[in-house]
Amino acid sequence: MQFSEKFLYHIWDAQHLIKELKTISGKPVKIMFPGRWNTDAGPDFKDAIIEIDGKVLRGDVEIDLQTYNWNSHNHNENPNFNSVILEVVYQHNGKYPYIINENGDQIEILELCNVLDKDIAKLLKKYSEKEFKASRQKCKFFLQKNENELSVKLEEMGHERLEKKIKRFSAEHYFAGFDQLLLQGLFEALGYSKNKYQMLQLALKFRYDKLKKFYSAGMKKDELIALLLCSSDLINHLPSTFPAEFKSKWQELYSKQEFSRNKIDINWQLFRIRPVNHPAIRLLQISDFLYNSLETSLFRQALKIFSFKSETFNLKEFKRNLYKMLQTRSEFLPERYKLGKTRIDTILVNIILPLVIVYAREKKYEKLEQAALKVYREFHGLPDNYITQYMHNLMKPEQKKITKKKAIFQQGILKLYYDNCQYHDCEACEKD
Repeated sequence: MQFSEKFLYHIWDAQHLIKELKTISGKPVKIMFPGRWNTDAGPDFKDAIIEIDGKVLRGDVEIDLQTYNWNSHNHNENPNFNSVILEVVYQHNGKYPYIINENGDQIEILELCNVLDKDIAKLLKKYSEKEFKASRQKCKFFLQKNENELSVKLEEMGHERLEKKIKRFSAEHYFAGFDQLLLQGLFEALGYSKNKYQMLQLALKFRYDKLKKFYSAGMKKDELIALLLCSSDLINHLPSTFPAEFKSKWQELYSKQEFSRNKIDINWQLFRIRPVNHPAIRLLQISDFLYNSLETSLFRQALKIFSFKSETFNLKEFKRNLYKMLQTRSEFLPERYKLGKTRIDTILVNIILPLVIVYAREKKYEKLEQAALKVYREFHGLPDNYITQYMHNLMKPEQKKITKKKAIFQQGILKLYYDNCQYHDCEACEKD
């Protein structure tokens, strides 16, 4: 059934559900009060009262078509959603039986696709076109600060955004080890916007501990590539310029190997995708790094580049080691298809740094944490995305130059946008 998210609002509001409900994790759920429909910023329903596993909770409810929307809509980074006590989705497609909020707390999920009552067709006809209005104000944060004040504030907010990522990875560490978390992060980042979730599915299917077992049983690098490409059906969707002999080679290797025969049904989004962004190309780009790590540890490979003293930190040397680690050459790809430095920079800031800090805090390695924070404070600016471009339109020219200098400033801008500007919450901005 095809419908918009707003249709789910009406289903939830009218409680067109069967009586016996359970969360994805298996806990019984009773909806004592579904909450008030919220037309402003924040969760979709406010002040709900819900009993989960015998415990009565009071708070907010967020409604999404799929669980993955919680992260893709950046609710996991938004403190306005820390009041959510239940995530309601039409279809569960997340990594875990919970979502994780900005505080790092685990929130239960209720899937609706199999618990709807018999009046869905009537509801769809009645409510599918009902409109929901949104605010159209603008944020005025930048008008109140000179360049020095802005730098200080953005660095502070950049650290706050890093802490959110640390909380998220720390919560996810409950479900997976550091090797697996790094694998998932790498695959998601290499999927870009079109195939982010699809690449994550592949990382969850071929978990790192499973790949290590295959390696111990004699799996070669070509067999690893064959497993990833053939199991996911990417082998049948290679770019037209890809040599046919490689495709035949991997298909033959896959047919002969005995590590795994399970196929994964992944809905790859390949229409008008640039060859360099093709998920198959991205997998080949990191195949050497991934395979070579199986003898020891994927995460420990990343830790090696932080083996410097904070007081003698040299950014150029650090970047050389970072690019050397991830820009391994592939015999299957021309030089122009190697993993770009800007993509590696993004992986460092969004995945490697917070993961390293989670590890350092868990092990109480203070010097390692200080080294990671030193990198974060001094790392150069990343390429603009649509959010930073939008925010630049609200700045003075001299402010725009400042924000492009360092990644930490850009992360501060992203925090400002996700916390306030996307909801046009100007009052909160003017208080800062």
